[in-house]
Amino acid sequence: METTVDEPPWLRTGSWIGCPLVGGALGVGVWAIAAWVTDLPAFPFQGVFKVLTKLPQPWATLAAVAGGLVLGFVFAVIWAHDRLVVTVAPDRVTLVRGEKTRRIEAELDAVYLDGKELVLHTADGREIAREKTDLGGPELARAFAEHGYPWRDEPPVER
Repeated sequence: METTVDEPPWLRTGSWIGCPLVGGALGVGVWAIAAWVTDLPAFPFQGVFKVLTKLPQPWATLAAVAGGLVLGFVFAVIWAHDRLVVTVAPDRVTLVRGEKTRRIEAELDAVYLDGKELVLHTADGREIAREKTDLGGPELARAFAEHGYPWRDEPPVER
């Protein structure tokens, strides 16, 4: 039997809905400040704001909202691709990020979080995996401990 540690389903679903909605709302905000930005002596991407102020209504608002929705969706795709899923079984640990899957079947001496990174050390002291993650320490600790892996609350002291 194996245990999978992943972001909660509400967060995965929420990212696909929330990111585009927030992006659309920000698009409305961008349109609202476009006239002000075009009057500034210098501002990044000022040309985009000038185009927005020249569009007739309701096209200017629709373009701003659509652009925000698209950027929000792109952010959700990046978030999903960067998500780490950890599956722990008695004989292996599987790390999945985007299209990349890594299977680890080595004898582990230490498993721990070093800040926001999951680290796996072999019995001979080699670090064989270090993956950035936002997964919770208690969930990871429980999954590794259930399968007999040596979870550490802190990184081991170097010898």
